Amino acid sequence: MNKKKFWIILFAGTLAAFLIYFFFISDNNFKKHRELNKKIDNLEKSISETKNKIENNYSYEQLCQDSSKLEKYGRENLNMQKDNEDVFVIVYE
Repeated sequence: MNKKKFWIILFAGTLAAFLIYFFFISDNNFKKHRELNKKIDNLEKSISETKNKIENNYSYEQLCQDSSKLEKYGRENLNMQKDNEDVFVIVYE
């Protein structure tokens, strides 16, 4: 009976040490997984918001299929420009 208790205590101690290492000490600890899941949620939310903004002017499928509409949308709504061009904005007062 004494030998059986020893193995049970040894197993429980090893399991507890492993769980402590896994959840708190290792590089892939529980806190890091929570932070990464929050980042994933924020990025998915950002993607859906961007798709909703795009769908106000053009459908997402239209922009994926027609590069001229994609370029027009980028220039007008996102203020994008090509590397080799200058854009002048005229402000009327």
